[in-house]
Amino acid sequence: MKENINIRKAQLADINDIMDLYHYTVKFINNRDYSEEQIEVWSNGAYNPDNWKRKIDEQYFIVAETGGKLAGISSIAKDGYLDYMYVHKDFQRCGVASALLKEIERKAQEQKNPEIYSHVSKTAKGFFEKMGYTHKEDLQDMYKGVLFVNALMIKKLIYNALKPDLAEKQI
Repeated sequence: MKENINIRKAQLADINDIMDLYHYTVKFINNRDYSEEQIEVWSNGAYNPDNWKRKIDEQYFIVAETGGKLAGISSIAKDGYLDYMYVHKDFQRCGVASALLKEIERKAQEQKNPEIYSHVSKTAKGFFEKMGYTHKEDLQDMYKGVLFVNALMIKKLIYNALKPDLAEKQI
């Protein structure tokens, strides 16, 4: 049985839970697609509170909660870069990522981004394809001296805004 998923803006008080969620998601979910060295470097990057504070301050950073627990995180920058999309290992395939992405796409529309783009892990690529994102190319990203191959995924956004002259006539 699926529980309700509550999406809200991240707060500084969430940072410890965010760090743990990120760390353990990489350790237990991404480990099937990456080497031991990659997982170690990537997961240990979680424990940087100053980085998370900066991301919460600068981006539209949201969390998903279900059953009173932090189930996922996501964020989008002002230019449409989807920076984070992580779902807790215990809440995989429960609709958390879809709920987060729906809110991120709503925010991108609000920000009038022409597209959303992201450097997506091998693990998440299939999810993004299923959600209408297109694989543009593979990128070689260096992180703490370790090479990661990520997929550049893009989704073009279509606006349903009324033309100004039509909006005036409907008042």
